[in-house]
Amino acid sequence: MWYPSGGEVCLMEKNWREDYDTFIFDMDGLLVNSEDIYRIGWKKAFEAYGLHVDDAIIASWNGKSAMSCEQFIVDQFHDPTLYGKLFQVREDFIYESLDKGDLHLLPYVKEVLEQLKKDGKKIALASSCRKKRATDILKKTGVFDLFDVMVNADDVEHVKPAPDIYEKALALTGTPKDKALVLEDSSIGVQAARNAGLDVVQVIEDRRVDPRIGEKIEKDMSFLLKNE
Repeated sequence: MWYPSGGEVCLMEKNWREDYDTFIFDMDGLLVNSEDIYRIGWKKAFEAYGLHVDDAIIASWNGKSAMSCEQFIVDQFHDPTLYGKLFQVREDFIYESLDKGDLHLLPYVKEVLEQLKKDGKKIALASSCRKKRATDILKKTGVFDLFDVMVNADDVEHVKPAPDIYEKALALTGTPKDKALVLEDSSIGVQAARNAGLDVVQVIEDRRVDPRIGEKIEKDMSFLLKNE
């Protein structure tokens, strides 16, 4: 059985809100339903240019960096200018979805963040999303002010599954590794947290196809509202 960084208490036995001082959240697919919106956005972008990419390939981009997606598009279509055009179509769709309310918070997210803030915990974002879009999404969904720290792909040299984003979040919050808990949905994010030596809970909806690799897996964040 895998043990957390402290080595003494199994992750399954943790009392979440008592045992950790800082909670570090991914964003896409964990706080908001943006993974669905991103996937549809890519499909619309490819269709706009008369191109086809298999749905399974687009779904596999969950948790991956923009650079990975760009490299696939360049390799597949041999046009270095194409990514920027597709990206803009997708970005327009994302912001349209945000304005319409189709891009929204997932269940229990606001309640959990408000409870952690009430408990005096530090709350950090550690997302591969670009900072401008992440800021816009968090502001529009009404939770931006609940975060003490934001770390995005723009802020680090290496994105997930490298540990850089989590290491920077720890540094900015001044948190020892054994006092921070990571919440992630994607297997890539879970691996990044492990690479940083952090405890991590994989929170992923039943319908999602991403591999379940977390030692502790939950379908939503309501477990953080329970008094254990």
